[in-house]
Amino acid sequence: MPRNYLVAYDIANDLRLRRVHKIVRDYGERMQWSVYLCRISPAEKAELFRKLNKVLHGKEDQVLVLDLGRVRGLHERELPDHETLGRPLDLDGRRYLVF
Repeated sequence: MPRNYLVAYDIANDLRLRRVHKIVRDYGERMQWSVYLCRISPAEKAELFRKLNKVLHGKEDQVLVLDLGRVRGLHERELPDHETLGRPLDLDGRRYLVF
């Protein structure tokens, strides 16, 4: 069963940053510059980790993966109550479900 993951990365090198971006964008939807919401199965998560581990420099780069819980709906996702500081979150009418 798929689960929702929030994936955020901080990559020290521009070449590795572009490579990580290309990998992560195939698994999720961009929420902010280097933050993605990924709805993936355990097999897809393992594949994502394998690909990222080939690119990352362990002492300089960081990828944070937060498990937000299992996917409950098939079609609609929405953000829960949230707060932002500075520029407001612009979702262009899109809905996300984050558990």
